[in-house]
Formats: sequence, structure tokens, C-alpha cells
Amino acid sequence: MRISARRLSLLLLLPLLAGAGTPPAEGEERQWRLISDRNGIQVYRPRAPAARLRAFRGVTRLPAGDEYALVALLEDYAAYPDWLHFVDGARPLERDRPGPRRLRLTTLMPWPLRNRDAVLEARVTQIHETSHQQVVVSLRNRPALLPPDPDYLRLPALTGELRFRRVAPDELEVRYELSLDPGGDIPDWLTNLLLREAPHFTLERLRRVVTRARYQGHYYPGLDLRGPGRPPSTQNVTKPQ
Repeated sequence: MRISARRLSLLLLLPLLAGAGTPPAEGEERQWRLISDRNGIQVYRPRAPAARLRAFRGVTRLPAGDEYALVALLEDYAAYPDWLHFVDGARPLERDRPGPRRLRLTTLMPWPLRNRDAVLEARVTQIHETSHQQVVVSLRNRPALLPPDPDYLRLPALTGELRFRRVAPDELEVRYELSLDPGGDIPDWLTNLLLREAPHFTLERLRRVVTRARYQGHYYPGLDLRGPGRPPSTQNVTKPQ
């Protein structure tokens, strides 16, 4: 089910970051190798990385009796730096434009790296299947939508994905992927460190921040999710197959 532009703004994330918003192909997991497994968060890197592209995958699970809390968090652009690692700002380019949502993200990189920015187009898909449901926020790089900012190095290439998949009545699996060309020259040891830290700390903070009281008890009628804020009259609506 394709979600309206208004609902799309509610589910924007970053980078926030890889995939194209479609279910993984059969055997895809064999293309990734585990590089970190701590605090319930697994981080993967590609077994055969491309020459310029850098990629990661982070996976974790979180209690999710109120799925709409995730939507409320993703609507709160000012809070993005609280959970998106290295991100220090997020600004939608337009709120009411129909179709995919557009967003500018800025990063605060560790010295001696130059700060980066990215202009992204986000599309949200909700997938209903008999065994589970998923919400996928997929990202495409659109660097030409804004003039360059001399204070930032714009990412020349990026695709990203944030995927929420129900795995138990009150538990979600969250998968966060990013594939990008960071631009400029970055030592390999520092690249490896950043790609290990970014998914781990993003998912660790996401698990904590989404429990804040201000994100609980919301309801967004364009999304078929679970939560205490959902009106009783919608509880027995038949989901499309």
C-alpha cells in the first residue's frame, strides 16, 4: 500500500540511512559478514564491497506494543540528532509536496574530517503479508536539488533504508542500512571505525529515545499499525493481502 505524502512526512528518517526499499532477494544474507554483535545489536559489512561505495547493515529488536511511537519519533525532526549517529540537523525541503518527501541532512564528523551534507528523497511503503508486516523507508540521493553549501562536503552517492518488521506480538526487528560514497579522502581505518559505530549507536539510541513519554499514545490514520492510541473502531479492519 503506497502511503500519502502527508503520511510520508511522518515516517521520514535518515539516513538515516541502503537497499532500494524492496524485500531482500533470496540468499542476500550470504553477501554480508558480521563484524560486531554487542548489546543486542548486530552490525554487518558487505563481503565484497564496491571500489568507492561504503556500506553497513545494523539489526536489532525492540519491544513495540505501540508502533505509532516510532512514527511520532520520526515526525520529530528536531530530535533526529538524539538518535541518528553523526547527524546534527534534519530539515524537510517542503512539507506539503505530493509524492516522495525531500530532506536535507547535515553531519558533524570527527576531526579531521570535513562535515558532510546530503539531500535525500524518501519513499515509504507498508507491506502486508500473512506472516508479518513491514514498514520500509527507502532513501535516494538527490544532490542537485539544493546548491552546494561551502561549509559542507555533499555526499556524491547514497542509498539507504530503515525497515521495521514485526517478529512477535510485541516485538519489532529494526534493520538500518546505508550504502554511500563519502567523498573526499578518508583513511581506511577511520572508515571502518565509522561504519561500525554508525549503525550500532543509531540503533542503541533509537531503542532508548522511542520510549520517551511524548511519543506514546499517538494515532496516524494513514498507517495500519498497532498501538493504544488507535481507535477501537479500526481494530478489526481487514488488512490487504
